[in-house]
Formats: sequence, C-alpha cells, structure tokens
Amino acid sequence: MGSATVARKIEKGAWQKWFAWRPVKIQGRRIWLKTVYRRCINTYVDFDDWSHYEYGTLFDLLKETE
Repeated sequence: MGSATVARKIEKGAWQKWFAWRPVKIQGRRIWLKTVYRRCINTYVDFDDWSHYEYGTLFDLLKETE
C-alpha cells in the first residue's frame, strides 16, 4: 500500500452582500436580520465536489484584499 495522490482544488467566490434572514456564525457569534457578506467556496476532491458558504463582515472582506 503506497500513498496515493488525490487531486484537490478549492475555489473561493467573490464576497457579496447578503441579508442574513437566518442565524449565521461570524467570528464565533451568531448574527441574523442584518446585512453581512458571504461567499461560496467550492471544494473538489478526486471526483467528488461540494460547496458551502463562508460569512464575514466588511472587515473580513477588507483584510483579504490587502
């Protein structure tokens, strides 16, 4: 049994304004009924893929553009 190489790819989408109509976790706190930022993250591993959302504030968006 040798170590197999697995193809991996992670694509992060652009941040977009989103109204948090349900509770979302940002920096360990639950926030809802406010406008926040979110982006879709697609993960591809071997022949499987899935997506999830990441939520943040304006400061998270600005920190990443540096």
